[in-house]
Amino acid sequence: MDLLTIPSKKEQNITSDGVILGIKSLSVNLPFYIELEDLQDYMDLKKRGKKIFIMLNKNMHNKDLEKLKKTMLELEQYSIDGVFYYDISVVNLKEKLQISYPLIWSQEHLTTNAGTCNFWAQHGIEGVYLSSEITLNEIEEIRKNTNVSLFVNIFGYLPMFDSKRHLVKNYLKCFRLTENGNLYYLKKEGNEYPIVDDENGTTVYSAHILNAAKEVLKLQQIGTEYVVLNSFLIEEEAFHQIVHLLQNLTEENQEQIENTINKLCRQNVDKGFLYKETIYKIKGENV
Repeated sequence: MDLLTIPSKKEQNITSDGVILGIKSLSVNLPFYIELEDLQDYMDLKKRGKKIFIMLNKNMHNKDLEKLKKTMLELEQYSIDGVFYYDISVVNLKEKLQISYPLIWSQEHLTTNAGTCNFWAQHGIEGVYLSSEITLNEIEEIRKNTNVSLFVNIFGYLPMFDSKRHLVKNYLKCFRLTENGNLYYLKKEGNEYPIVDDENGTTVYSAHILNAAKEVLKLQQIGTEYVVLNSFLIEEEAFHQIVHLLQNLTEENQEQIENTINKLCRQNVDKGFLYKETIYKIKGENV
């Protein structure tokens, strides 16, 4: 099982098994974005045996398609290990342009079941970035019923809500308040939710940091190919320590490592939805 990281800035000090990078104006929900030509600076990672994945996970508009097409063609010049996609235009362009690199289905809240994984597999998709809103048991069930590679979040703030509208900046403009960068916080019921309002729109993140250190060995046991750590809003030194800890995880030290990560994150952690089933309730008798 490979450990992938989402870096928060341009850096080559990558100690994980690989990185996930986003292309500016074609990617969303990432700590930072690169221009396509910047990708050349990361090619040395390939010589060190590390993997490079690219996010093209924006919901594309017609105006984006020409750049998307050009980008997908130019990515063929690099030895990348795969592209994450949200919009189906990426799948269509891969077939039309006869692109060789693998695609990974990455529709966030929709990547929740083996049936749809297998549907996309019939269209040549080789991996799926699973939703962070399903349980560990549901991940295991998906693993048993699909052959595509699985990518699972195990650490970091999780995107909860996304809008193309500038919800924070429109509010500030309406009430003639001063903008203060792209990062804001919403305090509610004792929790503090990070909000990013940038050129892509508005994204609200979870109040707590997912720490699934103790679940990593289980994910490895059931055959998960990749686990992902997101560095968004994590102190750089602490993040590198967390990567190192998880690379040395064993049955004997997993409790200690999880506790150490909790301390590095100032105890602002939880297990996300790994043990919380989503239950749909219907109100009324005549629905």
